[in-house]
Amino acid sequence: MVALKRPTEAWCSPALFKNGFGQVVVARFKLSGDAEVGLFLADVYCLGIKDAYLVKLPEREYETRILARMAETGGGKESLSPACARKLVEGAVQYAQGLGLAPHPDYKKACRVFGGIRSEDCDRAFTYGQDGKPLFVQSPNDSPEFVQHVMTTLTRRLRIDGFHYILEAGSPDQEPG
Repeated sequence: MVALKRPTEAWCSPALFKNGFGQVVVARFKLSGDAEVGLFLADVYCLGIKDAYLVKLPEREYETRILARMAETGGGKESLSPACARKLVEGAVQYAQGLGLAPHPDYKKACRVFGGIRSEDCDRAFTYGQDGKPLFVQSPNDSPEFVQHVMTTLTRRLRIDGFHYILEAGSPDQEPG
């Protein structure tokens, strides 16, 4: 009996482009029964890849820890071809880099999961930003220094009228001058 390995699969948050942020997951499977998983927190409105991880775990744990949690807490999961997942993630990074913003430091490590996957095999088009402009939305976990960095970078690149932003209440000192 020949063991077959599960084909590479990819998932994303169904409301990724509606909400501007969400998860993209790409999993490769080994004959050993392990999964190598790239997890990307994508901000398609502005920041590109805000967080990234590469994890190796048993296939069963991948299903219970990653996919089940994504379905429960991430608003569900939508199947995506691995080629389109790569194209989406790399497009988000390119968009943010064009704004002067770098991806999460672990992005390169997480990209190992893309080995052998060709983004050119995806015929979908992805649009970044919102209504033709970047939209920076401060999250509760963003430090004041990070918010200031993003606002300063965007203001320098695009001027204040070249992007939109939503900051938490009580953060007037972080608004651009």
